[in-house]
Amino acid sequence: MSTATITPPPIHSVFGDDSPRVRRTDPLTSHEASDTNDVSKSIGWVLQTLARKSLADHELVGLAEMHGLHFTGQRLRTARAALVGMGLVEESGLYRMTENNRRAIVWQFNDAKDMQ
Repeated sequence: MSTATITPPPIHSVFGDDSPRVRRTDPLTSHEASDTNDVSKSIGWVLQTLARKSLADHELVGLAEMHGLHFTGQRLRTARAALVGMGLVEESGLYRMTENNRRAIVWQFNDAKDMQ
């Protein structure tokens, strides 16, 4: 990874559609939950966080909690997976141990994407 300053793309250009995926056939509770689920905010937060520091999923969750953000672990993992799918985040090749002594992949911002 280079030492140059990394500037992640604007949030709206990364994930323009901020509506969570809910089917018309899903129960009312799913629709209510989706109304409070800010997909673009979670994706933007994960992208900006990983642009500053490489982290494992459980570390992202802990950091969000420390900052008073109300994202679930699943929401943050889904956001990170979306960024991986877009090529903006990638595996760093490193692992960190979880509280349960399991290896977790450390994710990093793909700064090579900026050079294309």
